[in-house]
Amino acid sequence: MSLLGLKVILGFFPNTGKVEKRRKKLMGDYQQYKEYSQSEELRRYEYLCRYLNSKEFKEMLDDPEADEQKINLLKQEFYEIQKSKALKHYFREKAAENRFAPITSWNMKLEDDFTGDRLNSDTWITRYYRGEKALGRNYTLWGDMQCNTDGDNLSVADSVLSIETRPEKTNGISWHPLVGFIPCEFPYTSGIVSTAKAFRFRYGKIEAKMKVPANKAAYHAFWLASDKALPQINIFTYEKGRFYMGNFWGKLKDTGGANSDVTAVTGAFAGKSYLFSLEWTKNRLTWTINGVTIKTMKFGIPSEPLYIAMASGVRKGRQTLSTPVKFEIDWIRYYQSSYSF
Repeated sequence: MSLLGLKVILGFFPNTGKVEKRRKKLMGDYQQYKEYSQSEELRRYEYLCRYLNSKEFKEMLDDPEADEQKINLLKQEFYEIQKSKALKHYFREKAAENRFAPITSWNMKLEDDFTGDRLNSDTWITRYYRGEKALGRNYTLWGDMQCNTDGDNLSVADSVLSIETRPEKTNGISWHPLVGFIPCEFPYTSGIVSTAKAFRFRYGKIEAKMKVPANKAAYHAFWLASDKALPQINIFTYEKGRFYMGNFWGKLKDTGGANSDVTAVTGAFAGKSYLFSLEWTKNRLTWTINGVTIKTMKFGIPSEPLYIAMASGVRKGRQTLSTPVKFEIDWIRYYQSSYSF
């Protein structure tokens, strides 16, 4: 077991609530800093700094006929502003301005907090994209035992999107890579959501607050996909108590098939919310959980736009699922870098 895995199991992983609290405070501090940077008090202070050190003011001091009362009033005003607690706090923050980099480095371009009572259809579809385009209905990948329904296993309540996997028999379609679409009877149902029709991006940071259930019979996945099988970036797949974070690239028809690089993380994650993030630049992929870097890659980096997808299901040959389980998504956000890559 890796040292990282041991630390997670022993409870040294950052608490999600504390991570969010620190972020909220940092955002509040930055907002206060920005507001003061545009304040009348700072504007006046900077004007007086320039004027009291100007050639014009020095000439006024040397002029025996100058308005002494005006000079004294200007000096007094300057000294009074200098005493301002807000001004002193501003300059302390300015001296440590780099602490705001986690905020200033990124511009949020997509956010869904799953408010209301239904999924936003302007952003999300509830099918595999291929099924949406070719069939006008959903399907399931070969090797999965759940029928992916058209939204019946999705719910939005209390600002949480839930993907529920249930033990219930139903008929549907499975995609086999050799023979195509096959009608099948499935022992389970579940769901998938993606931004394939509405939103794709190349480079940036994708982040979400999510909770996986304790039941290990089902898997839960959060990934970036293309119209073809590859490239694909798994922000995570959660199976049998482990998160698998990986990158898949190349061409399936190439000698040796697709290339992949996957890292497994073991820990007491089930039943608790965590912040999962992937930072994607031209030269690097970086996976984090609650701000802790789990994996970094500098090769096999995709260069085409990808879309966001989330799903749950049950693999063939795995533990039987006897009760419904829910994969819960509290919010999801996408950020573009403030700087060019």
